[in-house]
Amino acid sequence: MKQFKLTSAVLVLSFATPIFAVQANDTAATNDELRTELQQIQQRLAMLEAQEKEASVLSDTQFNFYGSLRPTFGLTHTNSDDVWDVGDANSRIGFAAEHQLGNGLVGFAKGEFKVDIKDDGDFGDARKAYVGLKGFFGSVAIGKQAVTQEIISDPVDIFNRSGTPLAYDSASPFRLNNLVTYRKEFGDLLFSADAQFDGNKGSGGSDFVNAGIRYKTDLIYIAAAFYNKELEDNKDENTFGVTLAKSFNDLYLAAAYQNIEKDDIDGTTLDGSTLDVVASYPITDSYKIKLGVSRYDDGGNDITSAKYNAYNTTLEWHKTPQFSTFIEYQKTDFEYRETNDQFMLGMRYNFDYTF
Repeated sequence: MKQFKLTSAVLVLSFATPIFAVQANDTAATNDELRTELQQIQQRLAMLEAQEKEASVLSDTQFNFYGSLRPTFGLTHTNSDDVWDVGDANSRIGFAAEHQLGNGLVGFAKGEFKVDIKDDGDFGDARKAYVGLKGFFGSVAIGKQAVTQEIISDPVDIFNRSGTPLAYDSASPFRLNNLVTYRKEFGDLLFSADAQFDGNKGSGGSDFVNAGIRYKTDLIYIAAAFYNKELEDNKDENTFGVTLAKSFNDLYLAAAYQNIEKDDIDGTTLDGSTLDVVASYPITDSYKIKLGVSRYDDGGNDITSAKYNAYNTTLEWHKTPQFSTFIEYQKTDFEYRETNDQFMLGMRYNFDYTF
């Protein structure tokens, strides 16, 4: 009897052991599956958090890709020669970016590069390349930038060629490298100041200092600026400029004047000046006519002088804001050199995309 009970217990245990083993194995497998699923969920959550952070960063950043391609074709006539040539009116491609930093601060950057349509169509030198910070204090930027003096040239820079404004272009800077700039707006009033620091030059400090103010509304544009440029052999160039622009319904008028004092190599001071007067008027919805008269005086009084009077007439056809064509005639009457007449056809295609 006892042997029968013992045998029965052994038989029961022999059948139960595989069952318990299967249940134990099932439990272990279930735990492994749950652990794997938990790890996958954690990885997915981490991925979603990273994507959310990336989306947040992208939403705080604005990127702008833009460009303007400006080929020209024309004839240059002088007393001694006629030259036909394909040219370029400052074609460029660039990008600009702004990033919100919080607390009213914004980081910004710009890179703009020439497109050399006149030659191989290659990318040329940088026109602008800088990074800056702006906020309640104004804006500060470092790199190659437009100088303050451009508040003098901007209102009269209306023609379709690389050398405009006509007289201003012969004397004054547009963009400089190694530049530190400061800008601050007070309503309609802008204060601007720049300094160039080029350690490769002889000066241990600034090589160029430029400051100015501009008042701009829908009714009028007024600006004044001064710059000092260090020349070789401890010589200086000092320039003071003023400009005024106003629209009378469709008629636009603007004038810019600069007085330039420059140390000559013989120790004397050359007293020069630039004067640009321009006008534009839309004769139809698609056609606009532009006129300009300019006077450049470098202070010289002999055959080395580049003094001239220049006259410009332009007819533009604007089919859309992106595409336009023009016909332009310019006469440059030098005082000591051959008169230069230019007749030019050109096209312009602009694009601007914001992301």
